[in-house]
Amino acid sequence: MRVRTRASWTKALTLLLTLVALLPVGASAQPAAEQPLPSEDFPLRPPDTSSPRDTLQSYLSEANPAIEGLLSGQPDQLAIGRATAVMDFSTSVDGNTWEARVRGLVLLKEILNRTALPRNGDIPGDTEVAADDITDWRIPDTTITIALVEEGPRAGEFLFSARTVEQLERSYRQVRHLPSEPGAADAFETLFGGDETMPPRRHTIQDRLRPVDTSSPLATFEGLLESINRAYALVMEAQAATDLSRDELLAIERTADSLLQRAALTLDLSEVPDALRADFGVEAALQLKEIFDRMPLPPLDAIPNAQVVEAARRGESLSLWAGDEPLRWRYPNTAIDIVQVTDGDGQGQFLFSARSIRNLADYYEEARDFPHRLVQGGNIEMLYGSPELSPDFYQYYTSSPGHLITSTSVLGQLVSGLPDWLKTSYGEQTLWQWIGLVITVLIGSTVVYVTFRIFGRPAFRRGLRAAWLAALPPLLVAATVFVLGRFIDENLNITGAVLAFVAASATILILTLVAWSTYALSRATAETVIASRAIKDGTSDATMMRIASRVVGFVLAAGILIWGIRHLGADLIPLLAGLGVGGLAVALAAQRTFANLIGSLILFVNKPVQVGDFCRYGDQIGTVESIGLISTRIRSLERTVVTVPNAEFSEIKLDNFAVRDQRLLSTVLQLRYETTPAQMRYVLANLREMLLGHPMVTPEPARVRFSNFGAYSKDLEIFAYLRCQDQDAFCAIKEDIFLRIDDIVAESGSGFAFPSQTAYLTRDQGVDTAKADDAARRVEEWRVRGKLPFPEFEEEERERLEDILDYPPKGSPHHQSRV
Repeated sequence: MRVRTRASWTKALTLLLTLVALLPVGASAQPAAEQPLPSEDFPLRPPDTSSPRDTLQSYLSEANPAIEGLLSGQPDQLAIGRATAVMDFSTSVDGNTWEARVRGLVLLKEILNRTALPRNGDIPGDTEVAADDITDWRIPDTTITIALVEEGPRAGEFLFSARTVEQLERSYRQVRHLPSEPGAADAFETLFGGDETMPPRRHTIQDRLRPVDTSSPLATFEGLLESINRAYALVMEAQAATDLSRDELLAIERTADSLLQRAALTLDLSEVPDALRADFGVEAALQLKEIFDRMPLPPLDAIPNAQVVEAARRGESLSLWAGDEPLRWRYPNTAIDIVQVTDGDGQGQFLFSARSIRNLADYYEEARDFPHRLVQGGNIEMLYGSPELSPDFYQYYTSSPGHLITSTSVLGQLVSGLPDWLKTSYGEQTLWQWIGLVITVLIGSTVVYVTFRIFGRPAFRRGLRAAWLAALPPLLVAATVFVLGRFIDENLNITGAVLAFVAASATILILTLVAWSTYALSRATAETVIASRAIKDGTSDATMMRIASRVVGFVLAAGILIWGIRHLGADLIPLLAGLGVGGLAVALAAQRTFANLIGSLILFVNKPVQVGDFCRYGDQIGTVESIGLISTRIRSLERTVVTVPNAEFSEIKLDNFAVRDQRLLSTVLQLRYETTPAQMRYVLANLREMLLGHPMVTPEPARVRFSNFGAYSKDLEIFAYLRCQDQDAFCAIKEDIFLRIDDIVAESGSGFAFPSQTAYLTRDQGVDTAKADDAARRVEEWRVRGKLPFPEFEEEERERLEDILDYPPKGSPHHQSRV
């Protein structure tokens, strides 16, 4: 009942009536005095948790409107939030979800409805907490405790303890048969449904996505029981149902499969190969459940929970093995352990140990003849969340045709109609499964034979088509083996050691075929590139392409095989060690051959030279004729063929003339000392003009400089790059430039110095005075007009002069006038 305050006299009257009503109730009434003010008037005020009395009153004042709203279909989120705020969900499964919190809220209220609460004055309040230093208080004759939070963001608050909240479902099962307070219906059964065995929580998408709780041995043990029992109940109910559609049955089957996979998450499958882990995990979980169904359940408090685990880590508990060993709990009177994982992806989880899983088949064989325990609903069983049995669920799972609900598949319906003698088990499989396995293997063998018969012969021929056909047969056979392997696993549902052998054999065969096909595809790709004329067949590039394709194909194939072997759980260390010893012997015997092979790969990758290139190698010059797998052949200038090992050829200095983009023209003109400065300027200006105007000379850098006074000459240095690559074109262009230089020097009236010391008997003609005067006059004109081209031509003049000369010169058959 909510109390609304509108005026001070109304509040006083209400409190007075409440106190009067409480007097005759006695110990059986719930505390109602000192009710906190309604939350709807103060939505931001947190519930009072300063003492056990205030915490209990805060919960009771908010729980009633919260549950009323849930029952009416109009949840009061404020009341739900305030009621659950006084409960410690820190160790509860999914305690951070609204579903778990609402479930806990309703369970606690149903328990309190069936519990005699003490009078308000007998519950410690703020005064008693301060005076007696109280840290926890328990409702008399119950395990429901309100405890002080010692640390964390809520330190100093009194909350219903984490242990109390964690045990709510068990506590409810123990008191649900007791009468509730007058007029109160069982809200838990109304909201969550109910049956005689305490129903599991509804299956939602969160149930599928969240992993099973493995934070303690207790959580792991109960997670296994709950998951398999829920799957068993769903399958058996669906098998017995006659009014469900196929889609509904398939949905139930998917849910059951998901639960079995969750059960397998409680097992340490680190020693099981990855390829077998999914099937083996479910089978092992079912075997483990069959063992537990034949044994009495241990007392619940004998299985360490999260609090005991924390105490053991601190060295304060002896119920778990500690020290240097991982934390461990052993099921009473068995060798089955739940051990904390110390490495890998599951580090910190408590799982049924790998040793227990390794020996599980033997444990199951020893226990399978014992009868199932009787479920009598005793105190021990009532404490478990799922104490039910799943009798012979493992036998049902292994003998069913791949579907938990047989009516969902055609094969399942056929198997259901088989006579009983075909359903008899022989060596872990029924007779019909053995027959199906033999027929499937015969079909696979026939497909393999026909495939290689049709496609195998053309694949061994030469050519592009044959190269691609070589990759087809292994791919077809691998696909066939994969499909048949899935059929054996998922439809025939072969299990146990037979499945392990079939799965390992199929996986090895598929890996070998895929590796074979990968190698063939690599070769076919290289042949396709060569056939597309991107690379000319017969050249070194084609040879290197084929070599590279084989190397890449081999590496990829080897990688696939190694990955597959590791996927099957095989130990590669002895194999790699053996290969290392043999490889060392081969490498020592063929050291130079391997060096040449590596050299050829280096030449292919770097491509310093190609076939047809003219190059300098070391101190020799020649044209590359071929680059092979072992050596390179070069045609020398004397027309001989030089063979150089690739290991040596890849290490020497290579000067490739064929990749030159320009040729250097560098020379020094030696003019006579009688050349005047005016003549020198004339020569320099005209030479620069000639270089800028020549179409086969790059303008940058094209320079002519008066560089030196020599012993017998005035030296002009010419430095320029010519637009050509081969030697013939270079000689022709240089010849043209030198002829133009000779003309310019002659026009200036100067001449070239003669370095000989021979005594001349003729009279020296000296320089041409007229031409010298003309050169001086023209230089003076440049000076007067401000056009003296020193140190450089002005930019406009430079642009005007570029590429204005004719080359080849006029009169040549290749002449093209630039006017």
